Amino acid sequence: MSRHMARERALQTLFQMDINQMESEQAAAYTQTVVSEAVGENAYDRPYFNLLLNGVLKHQTYIDAVLNQYSEDWLVSRMPGVDRNVLRISAYELIYEHDLPVAVAIDEAVSLCKDYGTEHSAKFVNGVLSGLLKDIPLLRERSLGSSL
Repeated sequence: MSRHMARERALQTLFQMDINQMESEQAAAYTQTVVSEAVGENAYDRPYFNLLLNGVLKHQTYIDAVLNQYSEDWLVSRMPGVDRNVLRISAYELIYEHDLPVAVAIDEAVSLCKDYGTEHSAKFVNGVLSGLLKDIPLLRERSLGSSL
């Protein structure tokens, strides 16, 4: 079971929700069906997928506000769908998953961008996350009150 694949599935589900205006349960079920047919049901860490999906959705308002703050000249609403959702997943991991090494979150985000984004996605996402890194303790503290 792979956490990398769980991140891929979370990205695909969040992307489905964005593009097709699906509810989270419907998008997750769709992703699960496609994954089961393509690679088998146990190919990814399902609990981690659920943690990422539910965590991003629960904290999306705060995460998007943080991303708007750190993405120079780009609002989350105007970003390409892949970049936006990779950033949401990574920001969730960096702010809320304290046991995850920072380098892992950033490496995974860049990897997802290389697989699913444009030729500029990895550089853009890396830049936003690098800016966010210097303020992680403050962002974690603010997340407790969910205000920016």
